[in-house]
Amino acid sequence: MKFSNVIILAVILGGGYSYFFPKNAAPTPNEVLITQFDKYDVVKRSEWRKGNIIDGVQIYSFRKEYPAFQSVWSLGKDEAGVMVLTEGKNLKIEAAFALNQCNQLAGAVLNKDSSHINDAVFSVFQKALGSEMSSANALDASGDVSGRRFDVSARVINSVLTFTCGMQTI
Repeated sequence: MKFSNVIILAVILGGGYSYFFPKNAAPTPNEVLITQFDKYDVVKRSEWRKGNIIDGVQIYSFRKEYPAFQSVWSLGKDEAGVMVLTEGKNLKIEAAFALNQCNQLAGAVLNKDSSHINDAVFSVFQKALGSEMSSANALDASGDVSGRRFDVSARVINSVLTFTCGMQTI
């Protein structure tokens, strides 16, 4: 075989190999988060819905209804969040439910469940509820949970008491 034939054969074999055995792409950060949310039984992998692509990142969301509450989960570009919609009739129970959802968010994003995470989330949550009303008619606070920014907001939107928690994912 001539040298040129060997080169041509190598190119054909290399192209055929890459065609029949493509490399598996690494999962995106949001796909990793979906796995973590499933692992902690927060949101099942199959329940996430794809949304728009923003800055090259696939956005996901999930909505769950409870008897007196609703929660909307989202995975965006560099942030995950949960919004808890309540009736505003029993503030202690509704705030406790929202705090639980925020704890689940932090645990799934950080891929660990510990009392230190829950304590840090509680601290930011308590700081928000004790804050002054902002210009956007909301009670807001930010803090640090295991080295990542964590935001909490409480506001009334069209007579619906809404708690929102957001966390950096990177």
